[in-house]
Amino acid sequence: MTGEGVGVPADEILEALDLSAEDPSHRFLERLFTRFNARVPFETVSKILRDADVAEPAEKPGSPELFWEQHLSWGAGGTCFARVAGFEALLQELGFRVEKLLGRVEIDFDHAALRVHTERGPVLADVGFPLQALLPEAEGETETPLTGLRVVPSERGWNVFFTAGVPIGPPGVEIFGEPVRADEFIERWRSTFRADSRFLASVGVRRTEEHRVVSFMRGEVKVEDRHSLLAVPLPPPRAARVAELFDIDETAVQRALALTHDLPSALPGAVLTVYLATDVSPEAAFAAVGTSDAYRRLMSGVAGVASCAATPVGWRLELRAPGEGSVGGPAGGDSKFVEEVIADAGLRRLAVRRIYPDRAYESFFEARELRGRTYLMRAVAFEGSREDLLRNDSARGRMAGTLAVDLLAWSRLVGRG
Repeated sequence: MTGEGVGVPADEILEALDLSAEDPSHRFLERLFTRFNARVPFETVSKILRDADVAEPAEKPGSPELFWEQHLSWGAGGTCFARVAGFEALLQELGFRVEKLLGRVEIDFDHAALRVHTERGPVLADVGFPLQALLPEAEGETETPLTGLRVVPSERGWNVFFTAGVPIGPPGVEIFGEPVRADEFIERWRSTFRADSRFLASVGVRRTEEHRVVSFMRGEVKVEDRHSLLAVPLPPPRAARVAELFDIDETAVQRALALTHDLPSALPGAVLTVYLATDVSPEAAFAAVGTSDAYRRLMSGVAGVASCAATPVGWRLELRAPGEGSVGGPAGGDSKFVEEVIADAGLRRLAVRRIYPDRAYESFFEARELRGRTYLMRAVAFEGSREDLLRNDSARGRMAGTLAVDLLAWSRLVGRG
């Protein structure tokens, strides 16, 4: 079963991934790919420490052996090139035929991926970004729990576009079709240790699970699923909490934070945002809710509107809650409440302050162009960091579902326009 690998400890690695050894096959590759992305984080900690500890630029790229040694000993995972080199070495040790490829996220050669040959033909295994699924080298679409992936031929290989999911970050990646020589791969890897690299500027950790992505950067932990994004500000000191969330050695995280700028989040409290794509322009989408009459029509579908009066910056409504379970609402029973709405047509945004007798909370509606499409956005801001929502997917899902109802009501008004 052992191929011409570089000698990484396949048995120990498979045990850490909670897998058993098999003969090379497409099915086994799928399990390896999924478990690797779920257990081995995309993180900048090891890169920051490597850059600080190794003075000679030519020696800054590590090795597959070092990659797996650090993962097994303290939970490291590395960034794009390190992950590709480590996963390639494991696959070779398990008998797969693999080729390294270069690519592009923002600039040429800032990305790497793998081509793996199986009984179903060659597939793209992008553990560098990472993508969520293996992709055949053919034009087509693949659906995953987190997003859709559309593969389109490019002059140099393949473009992979994200067709669904939370529209944050790049719209896709390009993977070049020509296998890269070992010396060029190392040289491209070495160039990622440049002084202006974002991966050396701050600590970032990201773990891709089946139905969600959990990440940390710039003082915030984010939980992303197909339709919603939760941002949770972590109060200092952050090293212990980051280490606990991602199962990484705390000392390594603390040292990397000290070597970079451990910037706090700009958020005063957690924010949960839900997204829905629409085919109209952002201006047309906002017009469907951006006046007092339009907003009153929106709210009449989810609450009883007692009155609506103009204010210098928007309008003020008196309403009756439809019942138990609204985000930020009372624990049970119908209750009167007030909404103060500030309309900003320039930003295509409604800032809403909902006021109950014993509490108030902030939320917003916004129409924005993201990745070339118009998205309706509905968000709620919580008091405090609400770290409990990082552990309680059920509560987070229920709140996101309530916000999604508002988006569906908005989308119906857009459709009538």
